[in-house]
This record gives sequence, C-alpha cells and structure tokens, in this order.
Amino acid sequence: MSLDINKVIIKTSLTSCFGSHFKEVEGANAFIDELAKDAEEVSFAQGEYVFREKDAPEYVYIPESGSLMLERSTASGSRQVFAFLFTGNLAGLSENVSYSFSAKALTNCVVIRISRQLMQDIFDKYPAVAKRYHDVTGHILSLILDQLFIMGQKSAHQRLAHFLLDMEHRLGRGTHRFFLPMSRQDIADYLGMSLETASRGFSKLKKDGLISIESNYQITVLESEKLIAYAD
Repeated sequence: MSLDINKVIIKTSLTSCFGSHFKEVEGANAFIDELAKDAEEVSFAQGEYVFREKDAPEYVYIPESGSLMLERSTASGSRQVFAFLFTGNLAGLSENVSYSFSAKALTNCVVIRISRQLMQDIFDKYPAVAKRYHDVTGHILSLILDQLFIMGQKSAHQRLAHFLLDMEHRLGRGTHRFFLPMSRQDIADYLGMSLETASRGFSKLKKDGLISIESNYQITVLESEKLIAYAD
C-alpha cells in the first residue's frame, strides 16, 4: 500500500484540502511522506458506497476525481442529503464510534484513503499540522452552519439560487458554466424540498433569464448579479 505523492491529481487534491502553503507548515513534509507510505488510492463506481452509516470511522477520505454525496436515511424511508463533495474536500470526519451518515459515489471516483490512526500519530508529533487540519474542519463546520441558516431563513427558490451559485463557484472553474453530477432528487433532498418544487424552481430561474439549462445537468449562469440578488 503506497501513494504516488508526485501525481498531479494527488498534489491538487492535497493542496485543495490543506491549502497552497501547507508545505510551509512544520511537519507537513513528514505528513506527506507518511501518506506516501501508508495512504492509498481507492476507486469507486457510480452508486457505490465509500462508507455506510454505522460503519466504524477508521479512515478519512479526500476525493481526487469524481464526486461524493453525504446522506442519511430514516426508518420511514425518507432521506436527507448533507453535502456534495468534490476534489480536495474531506469526507469521513466523525468523533463518534460509528458514522452517522453514508458517503455515496455520485460518479465514478477515486479517493485518497487515510487511516485515522496515521493522522493522529502525525498530529501528536506535529501540532502545526494538527492545527491546519482543525482549521480545515472548522471551516467545514462554518459552511454547515451557513447551510442551516439558509435552510431556515430562505424560501425554496432562494435556496435553489444559492445552491447554483455555490456550484458555479465550486465546479465552474472560473466560468459561469458547470455540470451538475447530482440528480434533481438529490438536490431536492439537500435543499429540503420536494422534487416538484425543485423542478419548478429550475424552470422559474430559466424563464426569468437567470440561468440556461442545456440538459438536466449542464447549467450556465447568465445573470450572476441578479441571481445573487434573488438568493438574498
């Protein structure tokens, strides 16, 4: 088991996760050397689970390519989607004895799988690396709190507009055009609305000239400022 730390996609994933100046952090090179020895790349096909709710949280995962969805199902069969993860995001964060959510591959994907014990050993040796990691997890928590605010304070169509702006930022690669790897049902379950409400929201934003929809998945934001104002 080893990781080719010189592969461009691995460098990109780690930089996206820990920041462009991570190598300047004391202990960062040792951490990367340990990853090279003990972490591994794992591939998942579309629809496969990286881990499931109630699995023991033995690893953390950093997507290299493709996309993941974090979800939880209830006994009644309903589902809540918590997050969509892309290159350089962190998955598998848990302080409990088991995961309280599942991670599903939305597309074919490759992830870096890192033992939690390896990370803890590095943190014990190098507090600066631990601080950078906790800075990352703290940022994730702030994003979760932002999402809770949006869910509680915005209308359904405003939530959809905010979601599209977020996807434009994360997937547009500096452009206004992006491909959504998730289904309309996934988006509805993420935003806390019915599929019908989500579909009407897409139609309204298109009718109002704020977005174009080339397929169910290919979106272009036509009027960024107006979409921002609509989301607010």
